[in-house]
Amino acid sequence: MRLQQFLAHCGIASRRKAEDLIKEGKVTVNGKIITDCAFNVEPEKDFVKYNNKLIKPEKKIYIVLNKPKGFISSVSDEKGRRTVIDIFKNKIKEHIYPVGRLDYNTTGCLILTNDGEWANKIIHPRYEVEKVYIAKIKGRVSNTFIDKLKKGTKIEDGFVKAKDAKILLRKEKNDVISITITQGKNHQIKKMLQAIGLTLLWLKRQSVGPVNIKGLEYGMWRYLTQKEIDFFNKI
Repeated sequence: MRLQQFLAHCGIASRRKAEDLIKEGKVTVNGKIITDCAFNVEPEKDFVKYNNKLIKPEKKIYIVLNKPKGFISSVSDEKGRRTVIDIFKNKIKEHIYPVGRLDYNTTGCLILTNDGEWANKIIHPRYEVEKVYIAKIKGRVSNTFIDKLKKGTKIEDGFVKAKDAKILLRKEKNDVISITITQGKNHQIKKMLQAIGLTLLWLKRQSVGPVNIKGLEYGMWRYLTQKEIDFFNKI
């Protein structure tokens, strides 16, 4: 098994992030620092350490959290802000990490796991996993704006478009819309809206693939069903 794959199996990080950890010299095999991501290890024979701590594959777990505002989608934060991992303190023993990110004040569906290979199926753009967002927009949203979201627009990260978009509610002075994307660029929804002249007031992710937050209050979580887990295994 390749070293980067082994780290992912142990729940240390996704394979992509594991590559960085290896290149940074944070991983040793039988006492020697290894910086080659393709280095092969035998899990039952070799002693692999990350940050001087022996690591072994742990039971794979898959969780969906209804992320509340005011939490960073990360394992740690250099500024000392609360992370989504803090929500699970003293509740689970496995070393989980968020699959992708939701902004500090964005709420909703966030998947966490210790299965790096499985997580990559959600993150990698080639799998085109659908992510549904609910956004409150300042002012009114016409069908012209909805068409623009579907046709796509250029932002600093490239060309982006919504797979689907529709108006859900016309509430007081502001509208609420639904946007479905399969890309996953940084701050994509906010940038898409800004590019066509709309101002975002709040944003919530409703679902990732078949996984949703139905029945979960903010800060609550549940384990994924086997059917949900298998969906990403098969894509």
